[in-house]
Amino acid sequence: MKIYHSLWLFSLSLINSCAGSGSGFNDAPALDPVFYNQIWMDSVPDETPLSAITIPGTHDSLSLYGGPLAECQVWTLEKQLNVGIRYFDVHAGIWLPNQKLIYIRDSHWMFWQRTHLDEVLSIMTNYLDSHRSETVLLKVSLHGILQDKVAKLLMELIKKYTDKIWTGLSVPTMKQARGKIVFLHSKKIRVGAENHKSHFFENDQLKNVEVKISHIRSHFCGHYIVVTENAASLIKSPKTLAQKVNKQIFDLVEKHKKNLLHQRCLGVLSLNFPSADLIKAIVGTEPCRCGKTGRNGQQTTIEPLNGPVSEPTPATVTNTCDSAHTRTNTCDSAHTRTNT
Repeated sequence: MKIYHSLWLFSLSLINSCAGSGSGFNDAPALDPVFYNQIWMDSVPDETPLSAITIPGTHDSLSLYGGPLAECQVWTLEKQLNVGIRYFDVHAGIWLPNQKLIYIRDSHWMFWQRTHLDEVLSIMTNYLDSHRSETVLLKVSLHGILQDKVAKLLMELIKKYTDKIWTGLSVPTMKQARGKIVFLHSKKIRVGAENHKSHFFENDQLKNVEVKISHIRSHFCGHYIVVTENAASLIKSPKTLAQKVNKQIFDLVEKHKKNLLHQRCLGVLSLNFPSADLIKAIVGTEPCRCGKTGRNGQQTTIEPLNGPVSEPTPATVTNTCDSAHTRTNTCDSAHTRTNT
């Protein structure tokens, strides 16, 4: 009897370790199905812009190998999808000009992560085929000296999955995004939804979050995807940083559920080593209140984007800045943003 009791206590300790017990941090590779959040977007109203949803994501999402300074995650892509992660940050490139596969490496471009981008897209689209209520946001950062070549290879991949990928610069509504991968615009990837960093963190500490939200509130309501991340440096391991940062994120999410003025306007929270309980808290947050401001700063109902947003036309990679990808009069200003 004592043996069974000990085994039961041990199993509870494993579950609590995976969940995080309020710390927001987890480095255990096991994931009990009890923590799955496979269709949490099903309850999000169709008219809600993706930017208004608080979305759990991972930073350097596929960096599972390479030692303490390179590894940012402990769960595989499949496990991250099952637990509810819906934003992925991947780093890709090639070494030789004759290579046809786009390899995934860590953000320091040091260690191959034993997969390539075509496989990543296949896993994501297969998941979305089985969970049609969901969407996945994907940001691809290119590395190496052959980035223009990689960009062309990427456009070929996008054509392969053309009916399952959103490539428009506008932020789609939940209805438009369901069952699709939503690409995010990055330095060399000139397709996908516009996005900005939130700069909520300063020196590994959340600073003046409410003030910063008030300054960028319109972004959350259909203009841009706002991403909060706090990347580790070469002298500080992602795991050490996550142990310090994730608890702050957890407390911020819980606090924001009670905030009447800027309630729920947090956007994408991109994390290292997130725990199941942190993800659960994030997916349990209702969308940002994007209605008109009434008396006493109260927000009313969620409103859709101004006017219909049409399906995007697949874009091509060129050396010039065409009108389809500019919001201003010059190419440089059209692509000056905070994403790296």
